[in-house]
Order: sequence, then structure tokens, then C-alpha cells
Amino acid sequence: MRNAVFLVKNGIGFGHIRRALLIAEAIQHAGQLRPIVISQASSLALYRNTPVRVVNFPLLHRVPSAIAEDLYTDLLNRLLDRLDPAVAIEDTYPDARYRQLPSLADRPRLLVMRRLDGLSFDQIRQRGDFAHYDQILIAQDRDAFHQEGHTGDSLAAVESSGRFTFVGNIAHTPTREEAAAARSVYAAGGAPLVIVNGGAGGDQMPDGYGDRLFTTCQTIAARLATEGHPAQFVLVTGPYYAGRTLHDTANVTVRRYEPHLPALLAAADVAVIKPGNNALSEALTGTGQLVLVPDTSFMEGLHEHAHRTAAQIGAAVGTPDRDSLEPLIREALSRGPRVRRPAASAAAIDAVVRAIHDHAESTGPPEVPSKVLMLVLIAPGSTEPDKLRAQLPESLRNAVVLDSRHDDGVVGLASLNTSGPTTTTPGAPAAALVDCDPGVSPQRFVDQGVRLLIQTGPSSAVERWLRHQPPLPALFLTSAELVNARSGSPDVAQRRIARLLRSTATTVVLLDLRALPEAAVADYLTTLGEWLASQPLHLVGVDAIRAEQANRLLMGGLR
Repeated sequence: MRNAVFLVKNGIGFGHIRRALLIAEAIQHAGQLRPIVISQASSLALYRNTPVRVVNFPLLHRVPSAIAEDLYTDLLNRLLDRLDPAVAIEDTYPDARYRQLPSLADRPRLLVMRRLDGLSFDQIRQRGDFAHYDQILIAQDRDAFHQEGHTGDSLAAVESSGRFTFVGNIAHTPTREEAAAARSVYAAGGAPLVIVNGGAGGDQMPDGYGDRLFTTCQTIAARLATEGHPAQFVLVTGPYYAGRTLHDTANVTVRRYEPHLPALLAAADVAVIKPGNNALSEALTGTGQLVLVPDTSFMEGLHEHAHRTAAQIGAAVGTPDRDSLEPLIREALSRGPRVRRPAASAAAIDAVVRAIHDHAESTGPPEVPSKVLMLVLIAPGSTEPDKLRAQLPESLRNAVVLDSRHDDGVVGLASLNTSGPTTTTPGAPAAALVDCDPGVSPQRFVDQGVRLLIQTGPSSAVERWLRHQPPLPALFLTSAELVNARSGSPDVAQRRIARLLRSTATTVVLLDLRALPEAAVADYLTTLGEWLASQPLHLVGVDAIRAEQANRLLMGGLR
């Protein structure tokens, strides 16, 4: 059985490890691959109860950091070479250390990406870090992703590159029995249960978030106890907590690590949490009221995310200080069970498992792609575009026919790519021929389904139009070579196409048929199509050009 290697992030959090273990355990259950998690975590608490094999490298503190990093990288490379993985799965965001390992060169590689704020995502894309993966599995749904404030270029790359797949949220869903069992340990007799958690306990910034959160909640618990309030508090600090020492009291239980935290969060009457993906998802499976206390976060934008989430589910947002948290906790305790709960689903993990298996399967030797041509046909004035499409020979079925019948002066191009399903809306123009400022907003093009702009020469007017009114997602802009068809001389177009493809792997040719007599069009296209079919090239539609342009956005740099 071949290995599937999980390369997890390590630092001050547990969320990435918990997500990787959920997927790895599902892979192990499927029985087709052997999952192995490679880690460098300071705490092994999360790994104690997993059936998955784990290799955890120690943190080396007693040698200079550069030496420790070189040693770790060398050991990691030797280990991976020995494991010979069928597929490598990284989590959270790209890591340059893994990209440079010779042992991972040319192996199938997937990235399971948790929610990133728009700025961080765009910076990763501009550095070209996404280009090293065969597939990026986004652990969000499409609507949630669009709420992060992504740039037009990033949205266009995700939509059109073919590299990204939305799989939905990945988190453990505790059963009612698990939640009831966890609750019985800490709140016997039906006392209100308040769970406080700040993730694994590490501080993203030296602002004492963990210390402030837990000491504040212990003070609030003490005040409630003096008033005779029956609420029981459980402070799950996380193994990386480094704040002031906390002690159990009559109504406070302190746990550095709680293996059943997902069930405990689901069982809470009030959950006071740093709204990371796992804690928030697990708390939402229950009916407790939520008090979200965002911290400075690495590429998550937790403050903005907390307020969006609170507006959607009716939660409260506070800061880790008594003046903020005490009234919010009291208010939450006075309210009844939360009604709005997301439906539990295993679809996200199932989608990731399928992707891992697909990439791990041997597909034989790779093939060098042929040259790529998008051929755009301008119909003679007396010929309707639909009529021209109907008389295309089989060799030109993937050609694109110009359709000038759209409103607002938009010259649309309808893709006839029959090599696979189109990603555009049926009947909508997938591209537009634009050589001047059309006089309408670029966003209007996007809303009509246009994703690709084609021009036959440089146009400063078009560039200004796009720059001053950037749409979401961005419109791709490509140049086309204009060729005028001559009656009885298809060799003119043939020579031009051959010349263009000698110097590039992909080209777009706009073939104007308007000078041909209507009776000569069919023979001209048949001759041209037979010649194209004999050449080492692939005739494609609009979607293929969009995908190529989108993948260029993943290679780094700005357009």
C-alpha cells in the first residue's frame, strides 16, 4: 500500500492539525492509501488518540535557528524520499520549505486551504506560490469565499484556472451522545455551562490575549458565584497557554487540554471563543449562545470574520476585557437556546478524500501538450452566425463564431468548444471583441457572462477602461491576429497560423470570412479544417484560453 503524506503547519495553533487528522483518518478508513502525518508540533496532545501514523520532529532550541532549519529540512527530505509518497497533502497555506524539497519534486501535490483574508490570498497568488499544486481544495463554500474581499485577479484565477475546488467547511461534528457525555462531566444537575477557549493557547502577537481572556473570564465567574448564579465555567486554555496561573474554584474548572473539546463546545450553553474555524464550527453544532472574541490572527482577518459571522447567526463580539465580556456573558446566559444551526455534512471530507485518491492513482507517462489555437470566424454579412455554425465541418467544431447581435454594442463570441462542458452560462457571450472603450462598465460585461476580452491590437482606451473600472472577477485580455480570408486561397490563413505557432504555444486568430462569396464559404472551411486536423495542434474554445490566462495569474507577479 502506498503512502499519502500530510505535511501539517506547526506554530501556536491546533486547527491545522485537527483538520489534517480528520482527513487522514478518513483516508485510513477508506483503506486504499496509508496516511502518514509529518509534524513538528511542540505538544503531542492531539496525536495521542489518533490511529494514523505520525512522525513528529522535535523543536531544536539549543542551536542557532539557521542550523536547526537546515537540519530539519535535510531530515525531512530524507524521510520523504524513503516514504516515497503517492501524493503529498499540505494544509492551510503554501510553505516554501516544502516546495524546495527534492523528494517532492514532480509528485502529485494538493493544498487543503483554510479561510484566508483577501489580502493574504492575493499576496500568495502574486508570489506564485499556488502554481506548485496540482489542485487547491478550498475549505469554504463559494459564497463565503467571495465575502473575504478578494481582488478581481484572484477571483478570476480561482474561477477559471481549473486548479481550485470549493469543498466546503471541514470540521468534526460531535454527535448528541458525545455532547451529552461531555456535558455530564462538568455540569451535573443541569447547571448552565460556559466554555471558554482561545484555540491552542499561543499568542499571535505579544498582546497577552490568552492571559487577558482567561483571567477575565475567571473574574466574571467569581462575581457570578458571589451572586449565587449556578453557571459552571470550563476554561480550556490550550497546551501553549503562557499566561498567569489559573486555579479551579467552586464554579471554575481549568483544563490545559480537553480531548473532547468539540463535544464540549457543542454542549455549552454559552461558548466564549476565539472564532477560529474548528472552535466556531463545533460550537455552532450545538444550541448555545456564542460570544466571539477575535485575536490578532495570521492571514485570517478574524475581526472582520467575527462580525460577519455574528450578523449571520446572532452572536455577540467582544474583546478579552472585563468591561466588554461581562455584560455579553450575562446577556448570553439569560437567553434561551440558539435556534439557527448549520446542517451537519460530511461532503467536504468526502470531496477531499476523492481528490487525494484521484491524484494518487498512476496515470501513466505524461504527455507533452500540442500547440493550441482558438479560431474565431467572422461570418459573411449575408450569413447568420447560427447558419455558419451549422455548416462547419467536423474538424472545425471547436471554432468560435462571431455573434454581433448582443445589446449595448457588445460584440459577443459564443464558444463552440465540444471537447468538454463549458463553464459559461448557456446562451451568454463567453468573450467579447473590444478594440475601444465600449461606453459601458466592465462589470456589465462580467454580469452578462463575458470573461475574456479579445482585441486585434494594443488599445490604450481599453486598458484605461479596465484600469479605472476594475470588475469582479477581473476580465482577461488577449490579443488576436486578424486574417482576411481570400477566395480560393486558404493557404494565406494556413501560412499565418503556422508562422504564429512557431513562436508561441497558444494563439488566437480572428478569421474574417466577409470577403468570400457565400457559395465559397463551405469549401474554404473544409480545406482549412482538413489542414488544421493534420497539424500538431488542438483547436480550443474560449474556456481553454481563459484557463491559460488564469494560470498565468498563479505564476506570480501582476498583470
